[in-house]
Amino acid sequence: MEINPMNNSDINRFQIDLQKDGSDFERIIQQAIKDKDSKKLKEACQQLEATFIGLMLNEMIKTIPEDPLTGDSLANDVFISMLYDKYAEILAQNGSFGLADQIYNQLSKKV
Repeated sequence: MEINPMNNSDINRFQIDLQKDGSDFERIIQQAIKDKDSKKLKEACQQLEATFIGLMLNEMIKTIPEDPLTGDSLANDVFISMLYDKYAEILAQNGSFGLADQIYNQLSKKV
């Protein structure tokens, strides 16, 4: 198996995705702190963790060889992407990684 390092365009795309999601996260966090809403803060932290896990899973799937049974099609790519996004959401809600909990613990001091 060959693992290729990320090139500059991959890194830039990754940073743009995080910045786009990060700005929404920042807005939601600021609103939750302003409203003293710990439930909204917890949900935002879980969404950020799900975004991170989703990005990680989508990069990991690129290392898996093409399945000869399903082939390489747009429909398969869309299905896999949606499936991995759902996996990321479930992992974040279950607290499997603990990233959301750490972020929440840090930010809840301001609520």
